[in-house]
Amino acid sequence: MWIKFALGIVAGIGLITLIGCAANPAAGEKPQAAAPSRGGAELWADNCSRCHNLRPPQSYNDGQWQTVVMHMRMRANLEGGEARLIEQFLQASH
Repeated sequence: MWIKFALGIVAGIGLITLIGCAANPAAGEKPQAAAPSRGGAELWADNCSRCHNLRPPQSYNDGQWQTVVMHMRMRANLEGGEARLIEQFLQASH
């Protein structure tokens, strides 16, 4: 019984690995990142308000927002495109 279960797990992992390899681009090709479907204001409100009381965009200057967004991108696990949209929104709003 356990042997069949273990073989099923190994086969599943092998299948996932094969699918993952097939989905990877060929050597030298850069993968195309999907564009976020939401704007910077919505991303800012949804992501930042989970942990913070939102500050008005006028609270910081452009350079300060750049630093804040770069730091919080890592902490909030934001994708690059999402972080760029949030930063652009914050910088354009003051």
